[in-house]
Amino acid sequence: MLNGFRAFKNSVNHARIARNRICTRNLSNKHCETSVRNGVGILKFDTPGAKVNVLNKEFSQDCKDAFVSLRDDPTVKSIVFMSGKPDCFIAGADINMLAACEKKEEVVGLAKGGQEMMQEMEDCKKPVVAAISGSCMGGGLEVALACHYRIAVENKKTSLALPEVMLGLLPGSGGTQRLPRLIGLPNALPMMLTGGGKNARSAKKLGLVDM
Repeated sequence: MLNGFRAFKNSVNHARIARNRICTRNLSNKHCETSVRNGVGILKFDTPGAKVNVLNKEFSQDCKDAFVSLRDDPTVKSIVFMSGKPDCFIAGADINMLAACEKKEEVVGLAKGGQEMMQEMEDCKKPVVAAISGSCMGGGLEVALACHYRIAVENKKTSLALPEVMLGLLPGSGGTQRLPRLIGLPNALPMMLTGGGKNARSAKKLGLVDM
């Protein structure tokens, strides 16, 4: 646990400087870029030409490939998830992707894929940190919840929420389990049933973020 916390603090420091530092190695695909510096793997997602990052099939696959590359790299001791968009971590799932599903099996497949990805992150033996700046909504919050630690930038754009309930949906990638486990059922239920959000300061008081 102590080694994990030290790796977490090291990851935090590198996340803070990652935007301005040249890192030692890079891998990239359409939505994600990975880099490694001093044993810290940084996974930065940034959908080109879009104001926000949303979870669709292509984005999710790119993130999974990037994550696996860092997880399986023996030189990487910890992993940081961060966004290249200062006002948006991940804004949630792509509603058009959900609307395009015509059969129950398609919806089940999407949910299962998301659950498997989040479980891989949670099961990672290396500390995984979510560095949150801007909107962290729906599936984006579920990504953060699957990480071992969460840090949030305190600004007016940062908000953590599960707003899909306002569309008649519940979190489908493990959020209904991880959120109560993290902050307790009395605190989690209002977030899951009303879609209300938390800013960085409120999230820290609840224990939703570590820093």
